[in-house]
Amino acid sequence: MNQAVFPPLEVITALQSDLASPNPPPYPPNWMDDYEFYAGASDGTGNIDSTHGTADATVPPSTVPCNGCGAHLHCANTSMPGYIPSEIFKGRTTTELQTITCQRCHFLKNYNIALDVEVPPSAYVETISRIQDKYALAIIIVDLLDFPCSIWPGMQQVIGSKRPVFLVGNKVDLLPRDCNSYLTHVKSCLKQQFIEHGGFNALNIKNVSLISAKTGFGIEELITQLHKVWAYKGDVYLVGCTNVGKSSLFNILLNSDYCRTEASELVRKATTCAWPGTTLQMLKFPILRPSDIRIYQRYKRLFAEREQRAALEKIRQEQAKDTGAVTSAQLIGTVGRTFDNRLEVDDAFAMSSGTQPIVTLNERKAEYREARWVYDTPGVMQPDQLTPLLTTQELLHLQPTKMLKPRAVRLPSKMSLLLGGLARVDLLECNRDWVKLFVFATETLPILIADTSAAELVYKRYLGTPLLGVPMSSGDETRLQRWPGLQCMDKDIVVNNGALDSIDDGKQLNCDIVLSSAGWLGLLMPENSECIMRVWTPQAAGIYVRKPALIPLADRLVGKHIRHSLAYNTSKPFVFQK
Repeated sequence: MNQAVFPPLEVITALQSDLASPNPPPYPPNWMDDYEFYAGASDGTGNIDSTHGTADATVPPSTVPCNGCGAHLHCANTSMPGYIPSEIFKGRTTTELQTITCQRCHFLKNYNIALDVEVPPSAYVETISRIQDKYALAIIIVDLLDFPCSIWPGMQQVIGSKRPVFLVGNKVDLLPRDCNSYLTHVKSCLKQQFIEHGGFNALNIKNVSLISAKTGFGIEELITQLHKVWAYKGDVYLVGCTNVGKSSLFNILLNSDYCRTEASELVRKATTCAWPGTTLQMLKFPILRPSDIRIYQRYKRLFAEREQRAALEKIRQEQAKDTGAVTSAQLIGTVGRTFDNRLEVDDAFAMSSGTQPIVTLNERKAEYREARWVYDTPGVMQPDQLTPLLTTQELLHLQPTKMLKPRAVRLPSKMSLLLGGLARVDLLECNRDWVKLFVFATETLPILIADTSAAELVYKRYLGTPLLGVPMSSGDETRLQRWPGLQCMDKDIVVNNGALDSIDDGKQLNCDIVLSSAGWLGLLMPENSECIMRVWTPQAAGIYVRKPALIPLADRLVGKHIRHSLAYNTSKPFVFQK
């Protein structure tokens, strides 16, 4: 008889509501009115394609980069990066174009709508490979919820084998806290996986940092290490796969002590959005030279703020212990400025006084000729990432907004666990009654458990419904037809737990099974046990066995086993103990 562990009732209700509601229109009908230079249809009739406007391949492209993605603005082809309608593009001066974002960036920033564009994969690698012959630092950003799938396997060949590297793990605020020293363990796991899958030598890695580009945690420490280790030796490139947070980090550094103060208001913020590939060409800002006096002044500011930060953190920990509030346990930080003599670039009286307002940074000025720059590079689509298969709505649905709460189940032999419609794990054989699995994924992604013999039937029956969540078929009859389904790896996964492998009275997880964009599973096996598992994902992509487990003491973060069930009660995703 099939047994199932269903998501909470409120999750199912929310999913049903999402599926029942009609899709929003793919584009706002009057979006071109947002541009001040738009004066209506060029032919005066009002007959215009409200999706893209009118393309005109006879008009030569400009050399002005889009303020959001960096692609050169043009009106030739609606599917190429940098496109804006001819109704807006024609007749614009260079100065006017410098204030405009392309249609794709405009939709991403104002309507959270991703438009399809044709970007050949070779263009990404070609852009990043420019730094091979440059003396520069690479800040390689990795998604801590999706590694090694967010580590580009050919990165060493792309940027150079002798490249100095700062390794940065983003979204650390979303990781569960299983002990007081969990950040040290996460750093160790990240570095090990990066060396194994990125092809770099340990000597390349000059620093490992854990940050949250969302909450600001770890950013000030990263800047301190950049000043200390790299100083002003050369340019800095933010590098990584798509959707790991490069543009978000770029925007934070732009308004920090790492950017020259007068440049912060003159460099437009990079387009940041959940859809991958938003930064199509390189955006940059000048680095503030870390002279001795500036380092000292920055130290004084951080030291003065340290006591206040420690007191605030103590209060938040007490609140977390007393109330169990996840938001109080989540890692946060502030990013301040020691030097804040930025220019006023939005001077309302500049035009009336006859002075043209400064709206862009002129890098040809004498003070910038010897400057060092931070570049926000395009994302590289890792072959193991599932994001190309997902719609914008599905991608947003899968993004956790708070600390991950592990969900635990007992999985007996000959039974399967389905993680939404994105992954399936079959326990083919086990010399024990069951294996304890910990699911690390957003709470909105449901779990189903069924007999392995019926798993394929269950998957097909509930695909596109709230019981599997993703993919979503709401309002799109062809969505499931375009979904590739699940395929298994060529080889089954064999996991052993000998007597010598059991640590901490057998309460440490043995390993993780990474499921790309869906999340990962942690395995806790009895002593002297062995199991054989078959893992399925779309196109069999993004499946890895990760040792050691990222959250090894996850057993502390779940409740007691529910009688007559395969599930365990959920609990708060944090503890304050060794």
